[in-house]
Amino acid sequence: MNPSRRRVLQSFGLAGFVALTGRTAWLQTVAGPELAAKAKVERTVTWVNRAPRGDILGRDDTVLASSAVSYDIGVNQVKIAQYEHVEDQVDPATGRTESVVVGHGPAAAAKQMAEILGLDPQELGAAMVGDSTYVVIAEAVAPDTWRQIKALAIPGVEPDQRTRRTYPAGTVAGNVLGFTYEDQGRRLVGSAGLENTQNTVLTGTDGKGSVEIGKTGEIIPTGEQQEVAAVPGATVRTTLNPDLQALAQEAVDEVVAAQGAVWGCAVVMEPATGKVLVLADSHTVDPADPGATPEADRYARCVQAVFEPGSVGKVITFASALEEGVLDPDEEWTVPFTWTTSNGESFRDAHEHPLQVLTSSQVLAESSNVGTVQIGERLSDEVRHDYLVRFGYGSTTGIEMPGESAGLVIPVEEWDARTRYTTMFGQGIAGTALQAVQVLATVANKGVMVHPRVIDAWIDAEGVETAQDPALGDRVISEATAQTLTEMLIGVTQEGGTAEAASIDGYLVAGKTGTTEILTEDGTVASFVGFTPARDPAIAVAVIVYRPEGTYGGTVAAPVFRKIALAAMHTLGIAPDPGVIASQAADQADAEAAQAAQEAGVAQTQEGAGTQAQEGAGAGTEG
Repeated sequence: MNPSRRRVLQSFGLAGFVALTGRTAWLQTVAGPELAAKAKVERTVTWVNRAPRGDILGRDDTVLASSAVSYDIGVNQVKIAQYEHVEDQVDPATGRTESVVVGHGPAAAAKQMAEILGLDPQELGAAMVGDSTYVVIAEAVAPDTWRQIKALAIPGVEPDQRTRRTYPAGTVAGNVLGFTYEDQGRRLVGSAGLENTQNTVLTGTDGKGSVEIGKTGEIIPTGEQQEVAAVPGATVRTTLNPDLQALAQEAVDEVVAAQGAVWGCAVVMEPATGKVLVLADSHTVDPADPGATPEADRYARCVQAVFEPGSVGKVITFASALEEGVLDPDEEWTVPFTWTTSNGESFRDAHEHPLQVLTSSQVLAESSNVGTVQIGERLSDEVRHDYLVRFGYGSTTGIEMPGESAGLVIPVEEWDARTRYTTMFGQGIAGTALQAVQVLATVANKGVMVHPRVIDAWIDAEGVETAQDPALGDRVISEATAQTLTEMLIGVTQEGGTAEAASIDGYLVAGKTGTTEILTEDGTVASFVGFTPARDPAIAVAVIVYRPEGTYGGTVAAPVFRKIALAAMHTLGIAPDPGVIASQAADQADAEAAQAAQEAGVAQTQEGAGTQAQEGAGAGTEG
């Protein structure tokens, strides 16, 4: 060979070798890691370990809301079409074990999965036929069931782990618990109630997992596998008593149905702690299916719906007059049916009556508008406005619920000639059922307002409990004023008061009825707010009925108060007071004796009248 030609060929060979070596070196040192990483990504399957949402409990640890992890099972129809079901079988002729294909495609996959999922094999197989890369074939599958499906190692069968919310108590406290929705990332998000306000603490931290698989879908034993466990959300324990809540919801629904009312609600609260035992609304939403409930009924009217308190507002007028030293419970007032103020505004009582002389206590017990206006005139508008605000109207209570209304108290400089008087008996201001119970709870708690709360504690995933900070409370009126006003409010539920129907055998009840016309529509709001045992209060209760067919709080709301309060006494283990029982028995005996005497007097009068008629007839005949 020509030496020159040999050198050229050698040069080309050397250049090729250098290029190949360089390419190999580049692949190994530069592109290699990137290509390896890409290959690893392509053969790695990853998933999210969903964190269970924290539970919501009653005060007795009854589970009101919980979460369960489940799986939606889907299939890649393209991969399933290529599936071969291989089994190891012994060849009878040779005695050797061989891998044999015993089934193909969707039919083979369905045959293995159907019994585990409890589905028909033919229907399941049909669902897996197509060209989609993901079709759900089973929803809400339990983790144990998914593990059995996973063990089959069928390529193209893919899980979607989800967390679903459950409400074991049904509609009990539905308006307090609220409900959730699933966001685009399949995470549960609180949409109302405590689910909303406590969403951050209820939401846990998702984990993750990954595994490397071969071309046929099997797990590579030597491949990288990772598993990071999810951290559950914290548990929220409420102050609610589930049994009492259920009873109150039933009682409210009953009065709404019986009265043809639009809605009703009830609140039960511990005056000394602010803990809310009951926050009940009529037509309570089912948190597991909120769409089945009209939107207006999905939320907590106890903290959102605003109305004029009516005569319940008189409690503030009497409290301020007592606190300012301008009123004595035994002071007498001349009370006509109608009365005109010095600026020409006229007011009347609910029932027509002759001119009366009533003590301050009787004015409150009989809920006289005229007497209340005369008492209120002893206070300046600024002072009364200040007490309305101090008792909580015009500001939220701070309860851990969304959408709480502050109510309405018009600035005193905007009061007109009539508003300055109507505010004395609960008109021209507006508030919620929660604010109404807060007023009476303040009186019950010796003049100290403790703001209501519905959360008792938070418990993290490790079981560490963080209790709600106890509220210190704000003094609104003196203990002496509260005690005097309590005795006056007891008279409201005694014979001659407007709320005899609220009295409870064996327990003293202090409270106030309320009846007010709705300015924006026909109808009234009937209410009763009170506390018991009156001289050692355990609970304060508000019952509100919106647009009942009946008119007055004493006949519509007071009986509901009695039912709920009596159940609360039994639930809390508060025994009747023997002294109250004896006193009530004596009052009952006196009433029965008076009734008997009255009936005897009527009978004697009728008998005398009959004798006179006979004598008159005889005389006429004789004449």
